[in-house]
Amino acid sequence: MEKLILTYLDAFSEYPKLMKTFADRRTRLIALEATLRYYTAFDMAYGSGFSLDKNIHEAVMLVHSDRMKYTPLKHFLAGSYSKGYRAVISRLTDEEKQLRAALFDELDRLEESIGDIIPTPHIYADFLGVAGAYQHQGRGRRLMSQVCRYADSVRLPIMLFTNTEDDIRFYQSLGFHIIGETSSSRFGFTNTYMLYAPQSTEPSSSL
Repeated sequence: MEKLILTYLDAFSEYPKLMKTFADRRTRLIALEATLRYYTAFDMAYGSGFSLDKNIHEAVMLVHSDRMKYTPLKHFLAGSYSKGYRAVISRLTDEEKQLRAALFDELDRLEESIGDIIPTPHIYADFLGVAGAYQHQGRGRRLMSQVCRYADSVRLPIMLFTNTEDDIRFYQSLGFHIIGETSSSRFGFTNTYMLYAPQSTEPSSSL
């Protein structure tokens, strides 16, 4: 888990939503670590994390849509409120905590607003990231190509959202297509929702 968190911290140091919400880099990195610890605990409890090797220089987490509904109880049971999370979140002021919470409430609201266009069931792909020193080596592409082959084998679509034109083009090159967009005027970002439709293949049970 700690290797995963460290890789994500490096990969997402300029996470678009937090860049717009927290101008101060120090505050932004604290908010990022709290967010990663919170959601990574959930995804690892109700889904699985994958990397190309045990060094975890790149990673993505996959959760089946049936297990994806966020609730305070599920987060508690997953360990989202761990000692590590509490230590990090305590470094934010009350105002910063409220701003961070409002940001992720907005994300949930936006996703609910387009829920009717998201197919069920699906595989949710969360936090594809590559550590900075290992970017631009094709590692993210190799990992997501394996995920797509897994989706083909179990005949389930993959859903994810992203925020940058470069990421949109990356996922399109893997066979994803855009199914919708939502925008937040308060926080100044646009979420682009993308879907990978499985290709016909023989079913399998593991990645």
